[in-house]
Amino acid sequence: MSATVASSHEVRVTLVSKPPRPGLAAGVISDHLGLDRPQATRLLAREGGVLAEAVARPVAERLVPLLLALGVTVRLDPSGSAEAALPVDVAVQPLRMPSEGTVGRLAAHLSYDESALRTALSRPQGLVLRMGRREAETLRRSFRRDGSVRIALSNVAGARFDLFLKPGCEMSAGLATLLRRLGLKPCLFSGAVGAGLSPRTAALVVRQHGGLVDAVNRDFQRFDLFLAGGRELARPDLADFLATRARIERTRLLSPAEARSIRLEAGLSRAAARRFHEDYAAIGLDTRIELVALAPLAEG
Repeated sequence: MSATVASSHEVRVTLVSKPPRPGLAAGVISDHLGLDRPQATRLLAREGGVLAEAVARPVAERLVPLLLALGVTVRLDPSGSAEAALPVDVAVQPLRMPSEGTVGRLAAHLSYDESALRTALSRPQGLVLRMGRREAETLRRSFRRDGSVRIALSNVAGARFDLFLKPGCEMSAGLATLLRRLGLKPCLFSGAVGAGLSPRTAALVVRQHGGLVDAVNRDFQRFDLFLAGGRELARPDLADFLATRARIERTRLLSPAEARSIRLEAGLSRAAARRFHEDYAAIGLDTRIELVALAPLAEG
């Protein structure tokens, strides 16, 4: 009978948060861990996981500050020790009114009261929970075929938040002062009044001004894309394309007021919204995006 013995001279290197642009980090990891660069790039694209199981401790300790400078967080554990579960935040978001069966299955899976679950699903980010990655992946697989809910995961260490004014609220002098002191600027793309906050900073702002703003995790944001106009709208082929894309009557495109209310895309992630915005701009169309606000769910 054999047993795995943890060595004090070797450590496991586990990815905690990945960088927005993994190119440079992949090179550093490749040099220090002896991986080929394509393999290092693939490992960095994952949401957490082991980069290397047995690395000389001095090598790993030199690697950590280099990766931190590139926006990558890793954790060192004794080689051969039990793998610790990396926590993730999970958002359960309704894409449309979930059926009674879906709500019941969710409540049972999460050990949640059904009435409380419905209330939580109506929040700006939906129901947000923290759990281990394996548990989160099991939840996502269990509801993958259910088109009424979206299960989104976010790495706790790498999460970034944007601040959005609540419906009907306006910027107050106190909130503006706080944002200015924190060096936060609005996001012209999304309409957020403060962009790219760390979890700690987001919690600080909400603690002081939660009546005015919601802090929404970027991994949980969804956007609708609307037609705002464009110099090429009169082109017949473009009008035909838009009529098909938005499933609207072609005649609506001839009225500027009508055209501005046409939704081209729905429920996009932040990254997808940017891509579509750029793609439409490339063919001469101006678009605007709006953060999707979840509609309150009726009690069952």
